[in-house]
Amino acid sequence: MSEKVVRGVFDSPEEEYARKNGLKFVHDRVLVARTRSEYDGGYESRIYYLCFKDSGQPYIRKEVFTPGISAGSSMGGEFNEDLPMDFLVDCDLEKFSDEFPLRCYEQILNNKEIAELIRKWNLRYKASKG
Repeated sequence: MSEKVVRGVFDSPEEEYARKNGLKFVHDRVLVARTRSEYDGGYESRIYYLCFKDSGQPYIRKEVFTPGISAGSSMGGEFNEDLPMDFLVDCDLEKFSDEFPLRCYEQILNNKEIAELIRKWNLRYKASKG
């Protein structure tokens, strides 16, 4: 198999292209939740994604943004937390939500894209194990 990686969602033209051309397919990142905390004098926004390395290993990406104290400045950063390779195996939205702050819970339970990714991941995993 080639070292090139094609990214997309399951059952997409990108996945079909990768399969037909002997390329590795890795699922694209998926938005999990957004949060915003207001505090005296400012706020902090966070965006959480489920991402996948070229190896297929899942990880959580957290992007944090908060405005600075002077005009035009901002603070924050991007943080990644690796998950086990088999994290999505037999996973459901409840288990998945355990990896995120409680205030993301409702967004996760209502996230159809995450639910579909987990469902298809498990169908493929079970099919690969025969």
